[in-house]
Amino acid sequence: MSRDKKIRWGILGCGKIAEKFASDLELSENAVLVACASRIFEKSKRFAKKYQATYFYDSYLELATCPDVDVIYIATPNSFHLEHSLLCLKNKKAVLCEKPLALNKFQVEEIIQVAKENNVFLMEAMWTSCLPNILQIQNTIKSGKIGEIIHLTADFGFKVDYDPKSRLFDPTLGGGSLLDIGIYPLYISLLLMGKPAKIQSSLRYTKLGVDASCSVLLSYTDQKTASLFSSFETFTAIKCEIYGTKGKIIISSNFHEQSQHTIIIDGLTGQLVQSELVGLGYFHEIEHVNECLYQGLNESYLMPLKMSMNLIELMDEIRSK
Repeated sequence: MSRDKKIRWGILGCGKIAEKFASDLELSENAVLVACASRIFEKSKRFAKKYQATYFYDSYLELATCPDVDVIYIATPNSFHLEHSLLCLKNKKAVLCEKPLALNKFQVEEIIQVAKENNVFLMEAMWTSCLPNILQIQNTIKSGKIGEIIHLTADFGFKVDYDPKSRLFDPTLGGGSLLDIGIYPLYISLLLMGKPAKIQSSLRYTKLGVDASCSVLLSYTDQKTASLFSSFETFTAIKCEIYGTKGKIIISSNFHEQSQHTIIIDGLTGQLVQSELVGLGYFHEIEHVNECLYQGLNESYLMPLKMSMNLIELMDEIRSK
């Protein structure tokens, strides 16, 4: 795709996360919001007016077939990610789909297969993977500054009243703390430590069968470990700590969207490291997708499809236990 032209975006689903994404999209000099779609026409119309989109639809098919759209950001509930991703991919639209990419391994495999068959870009919207803070931490670890990683802890929890009709608890909407927020602690451990050799998990289930809280212990062949926790039942620090043989890295709340971290070597005073953060943070993900499309890539080099497969396989295993 020529760099002389802006990447033309569409947004499928006009909820809260789409609002945040659209506000950061306005900050990009390489992109423009062209179209949006919601099942409620007036909602789509209001969204288009607020973010200056040319087209607004109450049909997702119309968005997926709009000739003026290059890439579509999918911001619908978890249970619809398979259906909406396939709709866009089969119509040759590049796709950035909110996490989780789908509800289980079989659905993720199908989405990836269809993307490959249609030779179209596909990426799971794990915006954490594109943040300068996380990229800087990866470089620090690779440099050996904190030594060999031996343990990692990460949590993400907040308290919410139980509502069986809420997307957080409704199994038909892909509810559960693991899929919704537990994916962040799991992702950071997978990114920095790789796939574990053994998984131990304990889940607290609601009456509808989704997890309200999830505790996970990961063990590795080289004796590394990770302790992860997610919950809709209690507030947690939403913090990540990475322990190495020479020192540690602390990413304070909210670790998945932070613009700074602290490095402590041999127990001495910590060094605060600041990173860039534009807008709400989705800007970096948007710019990364723009760059991938300019380069003619079919998958991200920061959030590759293999990472999405590894994530869903681990979540399937955690839930099966």
